[in-house]
Amino acid sequence: MPKVLLALCRAISWVQLALLLTMLGVMASLVFTRYLFSYSPPWSEELTRFAMIWLVMLGGGVLSLFQDHITLTVFSDNFSPRLKILRGFVVRIILITTSAIIVVTGIKFANGMAAVYAWGLQIHMGLPAYSVVAGFALTLVFNLILLAEDIGNLFGIKTNLIPRQDQVMDGSFRTQDDL
Repeated sequence: MPKVLLALCRAISWVQLALLLTMLGVMASLVFTRYLFSYSPPWSEELTRFAMIWLVMLGGGVLSLFQDHITLTVFSDNFSPRLKILRGFVVRIILITTSAIIVVTGIKFANGMAAVYAWGLQIHMGLPAYSVVAGFALTLVFNLILLAEDIGNLFGIKTNLIPRQDQVMDGSFRTQDDL
């Protein structure tokens, strides 16, 4: 399982790199054409906006695997070990439920947006809308895996389902990683 998750996270990282380079190239050409020719292609800002949306949603999914979203830990750092486990379960259940709802409603919304076209790119607006579905589907699946690992750890079963974070990314938002 860790090898599959590692391969998936690395593939997402490559997609994010391609999206970032696309944004950089389009914005550089936009600046160039705007100042040299007094012309801005109408599709350029839409493309960068849609790429940014995909970049953020995919990144959010990967961050959920490593439980590395920005979090307020002032209170939870002082919890007893049992209370930390209980808090973890509650948070995980909330994330799983919320993600499942967003995936189901997001699919319906994105399918409904298939009839609406972006003015500049002339692509259907379901394409950027599906980024929300993809990001929260990743969050859902990753939190189900984390829940299985939490349950195993609760019963003393040492599971090794999650790859190390440093195999995928070089930084962390968690305070304990800064020590």
